[in-house]
Amino acid sequence: MLFKRLSHSQEKLIHRLAMMRPMTSLMERDILPVTGDIVEVRENWVRMWVDTGHVVSFDGGRITAFRGICDRGQPMWLVRHKNKKHGYHSLHSDPIDAVEEAQAAWDARRGGRARWNEVERCAADLLRGRRRLTVTMDDAHASALCAPGIEAFLRRIGLGRVRRVSGRIAALMMKLEPQVGFVILAAMDRAAAEATEASDAVRDSPATAS
Repeated sequence: MLFKRLSHSQEKLIHRLAMMRPMTSLMERDILPVTGDIVEVRENWVRMWVDTGHVVSFDGGRITAFRGICDRGQPMWLVRHKNKKHGYHSLHSDPIDAVEEAQAAWDARRGGRARWNEVERCAADLLRGRRRLTVTMDDAHASALCAPGIEAFLRRIGLGRVRRVSGRIAALMMKLEPQVGFVILAAMDRAAAEATEASDAVRDSPATAS
């Protein structure tokens, strides 16, 4: 029996995913789970099932978007690039939007890696108490990471309901998952922008002008 090692809820998720495949008869969708097209994928902390037969290709096949559903029942696209080891999880319903989001994230990661020495120095300062920084969920979502991966990672370490942490905690999290460095980078840039705005406000205030 195909699902003897799966729970009833997992079976339901797989059948839900099968029902999402377009241009397929109801009978074909019913038997899809036994064809081997639907596989389990665990990547970037996200556990999901992917329909390898429900795929959209872009850029001459260099980029592919596979329809999937995570273990919490959220439909998503797993976007893969021919030259990248890991894929990108997007919650967009349209594969074109999912691919555009993934490409923007990959570009942001490339820019972040160019500043990685800066990130590592900041993390070291945070761990030693030489610098303070608050890191929020807004910073996480503004970073180069995918939302499903962020949420899955936080749940895995018991911080699923936490919306902000100290910079030191974020630096410790980076020890466990290096990609947290992208979130620290977003927090650094946000804090720098806030400091600049505050400085400009003081400079332009009537009291300062007088």
